[in-house]
Amino acid sequence: MRNSLHSAHRALVCCFLPLAAAACGGNALRLDDITPQSVPTLEATRAAKPGDASATTRLGVGYFRANRLPEARAVLDSAVRQDPQNGIAAIFLGMTAESQGDFAAARGAYEHYVSVARSSELKGIAHQRLALLGRRQLEYEARTALANEAQLTGQPPEPNTIAVMPFAYTGTNPDVAPLGRGFAQLLVTDLARSGQLRVLERERMQAMVDELHLSAAGSTDPQSAARSGRLLRAQRVVQGSLSDRGDQLAAATAVVDVTSAGVATAPNASAQLSHLFDLEKTIALRIFDGLGIQLTDAERAAIDQRPTQNLQAFLAWSRGLEAEDRGDYSGARDLYQQAQRIDPSFSAAGQSAQQASDMSAASTQSVSDVDVQVTANAAAETQTVTPDQQQQVLQTGLNGVNPTGVSQAETQVQQTGTTQPTDRDPTSEATKTDTIKPTSGTVVITIRRP
Repeated sequence: MRNSLHSAHRALVCCFLPLAAAACGGNALRLDDITPQSVPTLEATRAAKPGDASATTRLGVGYFRANRLPEARAVLDSAVRQDPQNGIAAIFLGMTAESQGDFAAARGAYEHYVSVARSSELKGIAHQRLALLGRRQLEYEARTALANEAQLTGQPPEPNTIAVMPFAYTGTNPDVAPLGRGFAQLLVTDLARSGQLRVLERERMQAMVDELHLSAAGSTDPQSAARSGRLLRAQRVVQGSLSDRGDQLAAATAVVDVTSAGVATAPNASAQLSHLFDLEKTIALRIFDGLGIQLTDAERAAIDQRPTQNLQAFLAWSRGLEAEDRGDYSGARDLYQQAQRIDPSFSAAGQSAQQASDMSAASTQSVSDVDVQVTANAAAETQTVTPDQQQQVLQTGLNGVNPTGVSQAETQVQQTGTTQPTDRDPTSEATKTDTIKPTSGTVVITIRRP
C-alpha cells in the first residue's frame, strides 16, 4: 500500500509542475516593448550579453519589425541554433524568411516551431502558414522554372518520374466538368502505388499549367505536355480528356515521353458515369501495362481501393479542387465539407477541408498580423519557472493535502491497525483472494499564491 501511495504522491507532484508556472508568473519573454526605434538599445544589450538567448531573440524581433530582414534572419537563426527549444525565435525566423520570399526556409522554420511549440494557438497559426506556403512555394518554383526554361531544356529528366495534367472536359454538361481534376487526382494516387514510379503531386503540375496559361486544348497537346514535363524535370506526362454522352463517360489518355514529345502509350476506355471509379482503375492499369511495369499483388489491391462509393460526394470534392486551384480557399473548404457530409467515410474530403481551412485563414493574414498574435501569446510560449518557485508552489499545494504525504487510510492503519471499508473486487470474492478494489474519490487541491 505504501508503494502505491508514494506513486500517487509522485503523480501529484507532476501535476503541480505546470500549475507552478501559472501561480508564479514565470520569466516570460517580453515582445510588446520592441520597436524599430529600440534596435540600438537591443544591439547594445546583446553586445553586453552575447550568450543571452533572450537578448538575441529580442534583437532579432527588433530587426524584423524594422524591416531589416537579412539581419533579422541571421540573428534569429543564431538564436534557434543557440536554443532549439526557442519557439519565439523559430516562428519569427519563419516570418522573416516568408517576408523574403524564401518559402522553403520559411516552411523549415515553421515546421521546427510546431515541433517545440507550447502555445496551442500559435501552433495552429503555424499550421495555417505551412498550408499556404506549400501552395506558394509550388507557384514560385513554377515561375522560377519558366524563367530558366532554356537551361532546363538541356537537362535530362529525372528517371521514372511521371506527372499528371488536369484532364480536359470536352462534353456539354458543365456540372460534370470538375471531374477532370478529380479524375487526375485519382490517377496520381493510383500511379503512386507502384514503387517503380515517382509521381509528382497534382498541385505541382497545376501550378505549372497556370504559369504557362494552358487552355483546355493546350492540356491535351503532346507538345504542351512535353514542355511542362521538361520544366518539372519529369520523364513522362499523362494527359487526357473526359467526354460524356448521356450516361456514358469516355476517357482518352496519352502518356507523353518528355524527351521526344512522342506518345509512349495511349489507353482509352469508357463506362457508365456511375462507374467512374472503375473507369479510372482501368486507365491506371493500362498505363502500367503500357509502361511495362509489373505490379505486386499488394500494389494491385491498393489500386483497387475507392476513396468513396458516392459519386455525388466525389463530384463535390472535385469542385473543391477546382475552387482551390483558382485560389478560392474558403469556397474549396465548403465544398470539401459538403463532400464529407454526403459521405462521412470520405476521409480525403475531411483532410482536404482542413487544409483548405488553414489556407483560407492564412491567406487573410499578413506576417504583421501573425506578429501581433505571437506578441499576445508570448507569455504562454516562453513562461518558465525557477526551481525555487516550483518548490514554493509545490510545498504550498501539498500542505493543503497532507503535510506528511501519508493518506488518511494509511494513518488509520498506523494508529488503529484497521482500515476504512473498501470495495472488494468480485473476482477476488469468487477466488477467495485478498485483492482490494480501489475506491474512487475526489482530491481537492488548493494552491495559494505565495
